[in-house]
Amino acid sequence: MRGAVVENSKLKVADVPEPTPKENELLVKSMVCGICGTDLHCVHHANDMAEATRQIIGQPLVDISQPISLGHEFVGEVLESNAPGTSFKPGDRVVSLPFLMREEGMAFIGSGTPNLPGGFSERLLLDSRLTMKVPNGLDPDIASLTEPMAVALHAVNRGEPTQNHVPLVIGCGPIGLAVIAVLKMKNIGPIVASDFSAARRELAKQVGADVVVNPAEQSPYESWQEAAKASSADQAGPFSPLFGGADLRPSLIFECVGIPGLIQNVCAGAPYGARVVVVGLCMEPDNMVPAFPILKELDLRFASFYTPEEFGATLHHLAEGELEASSLISDTVGLDDIESAFERLGKPEKDIKILVKPSE
Repeated sequence: MRGAVVENSKLKVADVPEPTPKENELLVKSMVCGICGTDLHCVHHANDMAEATRQIIGQPLVDISQPISLGHEFVGEVLESNAPGTSFKPGDRVVSLPFLMREEGMAFIGSGTPNLPGGFSERLLLDSRLTMKVPNGLDPDIASLTEPMAVALHAVNRGEPTQNHVPLVIGCGPIGLAVIAVLKMKNIGPIVASDFSAARRELAKQVGADVVVNPAEQSPYESWQEAAKASSADQAGPFSPLFGGADLRPSLIFECVGIPGLIQNVCAGAPYGARVVVVGLCMEPDNMVPAFPILKELDLRFASFYTPEEFGATLHHLAEGELEASSLISDTVGLDDIESAFERLGKPEKDIKILVKPSE
């Protein structure tokens, strides 16, 4: 069968081994799979990813000695089940957490596990214990957003927002936009969003931002203060004699860029007592001055991945129309056009989320 793989820092479509489901596994046809920023990073920086994950978790998540299969934001159609006792049958449309729980350990789908196809292959394996049926009527393209939107739901949950919080989202790429959509669903606002790109600022409005800021022209932190004026003492957030804040609602900041210097930038601009959730994945060394968050008593939190419960909740929100995410999809391509799609996303002024349909 055909699949997209990375070899020697180059993405290509190649013949890949046909997978055979082990116990508790499903063989599915990949109907659609979204391109993630991690996929883009893996093409050009697989060595860095392997070394970084080896240092962090004790083993590399990417095996650079073999072709790397990508794709973890997928919707599949069940072809064969080796999961007795489950209700999965051929023809079912499903989504899944991108893991296989095997006796030899956890295998990661679309993250470089040797001989394990990802969502950019015509067929792949899913773990029936981590798989969920797509509710009737939900468009597969929208269902493919379950995984990235679950990342955003987890990030917002890490922030523990209240109705008094006024969020500021720094960076309106795919995750920043997804965070805005989740905040809008939870009725947390007004939402202030910041990005240099005019196209992304417009998308931020579409998914729920109330105020959009070009940081080249205006400080997003000043714009936040204007939006966060408290109308009563009950709304007011933390106060400090040094930094003030008695007339402001509590601040909840999401850093969704992930480049060196951004965490320090947020700490410098954040108001006293702000809660900061770092979602942008920076793989490089970074520096910050601890005195900023110390004197401002900032609450720094970091978010990664999601729980199975959050994954299932995201699918439910999408199916019920509670979470609006269709604006994130900018194009759909076949497997033969995946290389050009990756190139387009490397210069993301126009495109946010490109979906790939490997079987078409």
